[in-house]
Amino acid sequence: MSEDETLAPTLRDIADAAGVSVASVSKVLNNRGGVSDESRRRILGLAEQLGYQGNRSARSLQKAGVDGAVLIIPAEAYSNSQFYEGVVQSIIAEAAANSLKLDVRLTSHADGRVIAELDELLAARPGAVMAVGMDDPAVIDRLVDSKLPAVLVNGMDRTMRLDCVLPDNWSAGWLATRRLLSAGHRRIVHVASRHRLSMQRRLEGFKMALEEAGIAFDADRHLIDLLQMKVELPQAQRAIRQALQDGRLDGVTAFFCATDVVALSVMQGLQSEGVRVPDDVSVIGIDDISIATHSRPPLTTIRIDRGELGRLGVQSLMRRIAEPEASVLRVNIGVRLIERATIGQLAHGG
Repeated sequence: MSEDETLAPTLRDIADAAGVSVASVSKVLNNRGGVSDESRRRILGLAEQLGYQGNRSARSLQKAGVDGAVLIIPAEAYSNSQFYEGVVQSIIAEAAANSLKLDVRLTSHADGRVIAELDELLAARPGAVMAVGMDDPAVIDRLVDSKLPAVLVNGMDRTMRLDCVLPDNWSAGWLATRRLLSAGHRRIVHVASRHRLSMQRRLEGFKMALEEAGIAFDADRHLIDLLQMKVELPQAQRAIRQALQDGRLDGVTAFFCATDVVALSVMQGLQSEGVRVPDDVSVIGIDDISIATHSRPPLTTIRIDRGELGRLGVQSLMRRIAEPEASVLRVNIGVRLIERATIGQLAHGG
């Protein structure tokens, strides 16, 4: 045994430094569950700090001749949403556990600059690519044409040429709407911005839940499209106040919002006009961002596991690097209802 092998850090070294069991370290480094996110981050950080190279991923990368990947994130999405911070943190931690070096790059969707910036990145021939929050067809075409190992995280390739890891957005919309219907609501408005496939899928789930309840979807009655109104997601309260003043919300008893940020803004708009939540109307969101627990009242929402999105995204990329000809996978992560205090029960429906 060489001197380097003798001095190489072991699972016990990492466990002692992290204050956890060897079994917990093994679970994390072998991409298994059963360990809290906090402990997982601590273990992965120490594994990288100590230079642990005892996993199969490092050998797989060496065999493929890939030591790093570029992580591409739309700057606007990252700066405007709490959602992406958890996803990116998980990607970085999981990449470290797999000895995959990351070069994080922000891109801009303004004036179509994303394509020019993407072309520049791809021309440098990175080892692999992870695109977060991107599903524009032109972006997908560029990634496919590059022939590089690539994965979309929180994005979908409808042509099934790229591996994708994303929440089950259709089910999120369906579950949120079913929760409102189960509370007796029938006059439900969906507040959304149909600028991405994820939002469109949530709308489709909404429509199906209404249809199953015998309610025919009518865009004029059931949809406030922020994109059509040229209103940014965090400014949804402006659209709500305008709709109240125009009489568009007469008889409405519930709002299903495409994201928590939209839901919180909608609540502020309603409350500024003297409408009480949940006494007068009910509200539900999607994402379960941290501030959702601190709204007044705390927001009922559909939770998306952002840590799992990041972890599975890296694992999918590692698979693609090791098996370039493997079948394309689309991984839909399950979502679940988080009950808080913004849904009221109607005695006889609405």
